Amino acid sequence: MKFELFDVNGNPAAADEIVSYELVSDAQAPCDGLRLNFISQSSIGEICIVKAYCDERLVFNGFCDKQKTEFSKNGINCYIYARSSAALLVDNEAVPCRYSNPSSRQIWFSNAKELGFECCLPEIYSEHSYLVSKGTSCYGAINDYISAQCKAPVYATPDNELRIYEQSKEIKRLDDYRILSLSYIINRGVLISDIDYKINSADNYSYHLKSELACRMGIQRKRLFNLSSATLGQREMIVQQKMNSALDNYYSVCAEFAGDCDFRIFDRVAAAFKMFEINEDFYVSEIVKSKNRSGEKTAVVLKKKLNGELINYVA
Repeated sequence: MKFELFDVNGNPAAADEIVSYELVSDAQAPCDGLRLNFISQSSIGEICIVKAYCDERLVFNGFCDKQKTEFSKNGINCYIYARSSAALLVDNEAVPCRYSNPSSRQIWFSNAKELGFECCLPEIYSEHSYLVSKGTSCYGAINDYISAQCKAPVYATPDNELRIYEQSKEIKRLDDYRILSLSYIINRGVLISDIDYKINSADNYSYHLKSELACRMGIQRKRLFNLSSATLGQREMIVQQKMNSALDNYYSVCAEFAGDCDFRIFDRVAAAFKMFEINEDFYVSEIVKSKNRSGEKTAVVLKKKLNGELINYVA
C-alpha cells in the first residue's frame, strides 16, 4: 500500500519508511480509520490530508486527526491517525428542521453538497414528513433517511461520492483463502425481545414491537422509548432499526488471512462450520488491513442478516 501525506499548506510530506499501518472499514461506522507509523529522514510539518493507494487505486482519502512525532537516532518516528472524508459529515451538525415529503437528493443537497460530496444515492421519495432533531450530524440526517428505506447504510467513497452498500452477486468462499485463524461468535447479550414505545408524552407505552425469533431463543430483554417527538413515518423506522441492529450482531465470524485479500464491505461469503452444523451465507461487515514487520494480513468480521420475525401491535 502506498501513502501520500500533505501538510496544512498543501505541501507533500515524505513517509520514507513505512513501519506499520492498519486500515479499518466498518459497515456500522461512517468513517474508515487509518493508523500509520513511519520513519522520515526530514522534518515534516502539520499533516492535514492523508491518502492511501492499493495497486494505484485510491482506497483512502481523509484527514489527519492526531499526529505524534518522536526524534531518535534512527530518524524521525511519526504516528498518524486519520479518518476518511466522511468525517466532514460526522463532525458537522445538520440544521434541525422538518422536511415535507423529502427526496434523497433534497436531503443530500441540504446536508452534503456544500461539503463537497456527490450524490450517487438511489432516487427515493417519501410520502411522510422527516424530522432532523437538534444534535444530529449531517451524516445522521442522510443515513437515517436513506437506510430506513433501502435497508443498507450510506457510505462515502474515496472520491467523495455518497452511495449505499449493496450485497455482491458473487459469493466468495472462505476456503479459497489462506486462513490464519477462524472463530464463530454467538452474542446473546445484544438481542432485544421487546420494544415498548409511546407516541405522545402523556400516554403509556402502549405500542409494541416483538421479535419472535429472540423470544424463541429464550431472550427476555425489553427496551422503552419515548417517540413523541418523532414524525409518523419515523416512529416504526426507529424501533425496527434498533431491533435489527441487535439482530445483526447475534451471529458473527471473525477470520484472519495472510496477505492483502480482496474483500469488500457487504461481500457475500459462504462459511461452513461442521461442529456447529452451519453452512450459510454471511456478509462482510468489517475489514482490517494491516502490515508490520511480521508481514501483511487481512482480518474480516462476517455477519448474517436474520429475519427477526417482528410483530407490531398495540395493547
